[in-house]
Amino acid sequence: MTGKTAHSLLATAAVASLLVVAACGRGEEAAQPAIADTVTTHGAVEVDWETDFPAALERARAEGKPVLVNFYADWCVWCKRMESTTLRDNDVKTVLRDQVIAVSLDVDGNGRELSNEYGVDGLPTILMLDGNGREIGRIAGYMPPTGFLERVEVLLQQS
Repeated sequence: MTGKTAHSLLATAAVASLLVVAACGRGEEAAQPAIADTVTTHGAVEVDWETDFPAALERARAEGKPVLVNFYADWCVWCKRMESTTLRDNDVKTVLRDQVIAVSLDVDGNGRELSNEYGVDGLPTILMLDGNGREIGRIAGYMPPTGFLERVEVLLQQS
């Protein structure tokens, strides 16, 4: 191999190595979650999730609060993400605990009939209902904590 060929191969290898390092660096940055996708606050706030819809409606009427229904399925990846980020956020939990009657229903179990009745066609789906079960609004699909809170606040104002 001539000196010129060896030099050319070394230069090509060096450029290729730089490209790999640069690509890996960009990939690591892109893999990090956006701030809006992360849990923004932590704490011990707990939400008392109802699983009995008629009892939740009765409680909502008695307390003068709307009902927030979380329709989910165990096989739903986005439902699991909503549970692990948005619904675990301390600010979200505070609103759910203080301002609504929170209900969680599995569409493959105790929420099957109700999800059909309300026309739930994708998961996760969050419905805001009045104490009589009339729909105020819905959140279709995954939403990070900040966007979720903003949407819930709008729905609360409409209730």
